[in-house]
Amino acid sequence: MPTTALLVVGCCSAMAQPAPGAQTAPAPKAPTPKAAPPKAAPPSAQNAPAQTAVPEHQGGPKINPPPGAAWSSRCASQSRQSAIECSIEQTLTLTNTGQLLASVIIRVPADTRQPVMMIQVPVSLYLPAGLTLQVDENKPDILALQTCDPKGCYAGNSVSPELLGAMKGGKRFTVTFQSLARENITVPLSLENFADAYQKIQ
Repeated sequence: MPTTALLVVGCCSAMAQPAPGAQTAPAPKAPTPKAAPPKAAPPSAQNAPAQTAVPEHQGGPKINPPPGAAWSSRCASQSRQSAIECSIEQTLTLTNTGQLLASVIIRVPADTRQPVMMIQVPVSLYLPAGLTLQVDENKPDILALQTCDPKGCYAGNSVSPELLGAMKGGKRFTVTFQSLARENITVPLSLENFADAYQKIQ
């Protein structure tokens, strides 16, 4: 009987020993709760320019004119001695941020009485692309961007009789420009009350 007991003890002791050359893992420790790391700002927020930039969106942002978008008219003079000049304007901005997308002003100078158009769009554009203007499905016109400042980039030109007539009878006037990534961004403006508004400043 004593001999048998010694054999059992030796067997169990041998099983407890690790095999030669084997790696033994340390006993796992209970995880220590850690505070969640702060969420990193998205790349667009980290690299956002100081000035108002063109909104980026895969395939171009889907922009629709807000309900009731209309042209407003006004007349003013620089002084009591200067002639009165009248203009109509429509501006489209992003609802959630107020960021400018496009502003179109058509004015009638007192000296020539020939309408001219001034368009303002956001900064951070691919400037060589200029602006593409189109009424409904008519042939588009290309307009070069002339200058930029912290508030936006600008283009201007006289309004031809053909363009004026198309706008009076049209439903939508679109302004298309390109972001720095050369992505087309099309801003549609309503022409619903254009004819009535322009008649007030003729």
